[in-house]
Amino acid sequence: MRQAVSAVEGWRAVFRRHERLFAAAWLGALLFGAAALVLTPVRVRVLGGLQAAVDRWDERWTRRLVRGEAMVTRGDYAGAAVYLERLDAAFPARDVRHGRDKQRERLLRLLGRSYEALDRKGRAMATYDRLVAFDPLNYHNHFERARAAERLLSGWALAPEARDGYAEVLKLFPSHLPSVRGYVDYYMDRGEFLPVVQAYRDYLDAFLIQRVVIRLGEDSAVALLQVDGLPHDVELPLMAPAGSPGPLSIQSGGFALRVEWVTLRPATAVGVVSPAELVDLPLEPATLQNMEPVEGGAVRPTGDTTMVAYAIPRLRSGVAGAHLRIRVYKPVDEDLWQAVGKSYRNLLDQPGLASAAERTVALSSAEAADAVIGHQLWAREGLEARLDDGR
Repeated sequence: MRQAVSAVEGWRAVFRRHERLFAAAWLGALLFGAAALVLTPVRVRVLGGLQAAVDRWDERWTRRLVRGEAMVTRGDYAGAAVYLERLDAAFPARDVRHGRDKQRERLLRLLGRSYEALDRKGRAMATYDRLVAFDPLNYHNHFERARAAERLLSGWALAPEARDGYAEVLKLFPSHLPSVRGYVDYYMDRGEFLPVVQAYRDYLDAFLIQRVVIRLGEDSAVALLQVDGLPHDVELPLMAPAGSPGPLSIQSGGFALRVEWVTLRPATAVGVVSPAELVDLPLEPATLQNMEPVEGGAVRPTGDTTMVAYAIPRLRSGVAGAHLRIRVYKPVDEDLWQAVGKSYRNLLDQPGLASAAERTVALSSAEAADAVIGHQLWAREGLEARLDDGR
């Protein structure tokens, strides 16, 4: 103890004796560093190295998370659970403060799936509960928990925890079809038809806007239409020169649609005082791209990039505008529609069934219906829809 104290006192004496020398050396180092940074090549190299070091330090958490994700991917759930538990203990998920914290959700999902694969149901559900509590405004978190409850807690019928999870998703994202399907399945298993009908009505009425791109020759316009299966009138200032302007095409971005009528407004001709008469565009035949016709005049998607096009008659003075009436339908799979129809019939609500049928175009499978929303750029995390995107 005395030796340590004497060593400290010795260093203090040395520092006091050479205090001016140390201060001059420190100032000299600062001046040298400042002078070096004045030179562009040195400055770029030094600052670039510092930025790289900061970035590498910043990304250490991501690298560790990627390692845990690789363990889950190759099926090493026991090792992944131990490794991710250590990460969770070192950097626990508490609340959302900035973008990097969103990776805590990724950790909790991986940890929950690892527990689930190890049949540790209690820990798995507790982890999914933490996932929801971490960011209750992210519908993905509620959906993860609902699906986990469906797999882990359901017996002869879906667990109430799954139903509640799907209901929470629909509060945040009313057009989330997988959650509508899960919610409907719960009540169908119980033979309760009124909640099924109400859920489907809410789904059809849920606010959802789709950009429909309409092109006429070289001109184009974007119409923002409500996706609800109801007719909406669109008047667009599409213009085309005299002669053959090319087809009028409609791109719905993968949604089923029905064009009820299209009216073209011819341009005013030189020397003609009276207004030109409107021209009703024939809707048959139509050229379809990744779409197929269904009963009632609608077309439904068979792929991602969809388009329906109509030939334009030759107009002597060209086109000055177009007026359309269009229905855009929310995606629904055939099995879900059959369950909804059964519920309406059991409730003896034939008018309600007819009204819902008029607003419905069923797709062949759940995967095809889910893909309609999944293909939208705004539905992909980290991507924004562009106004000029013509899908």
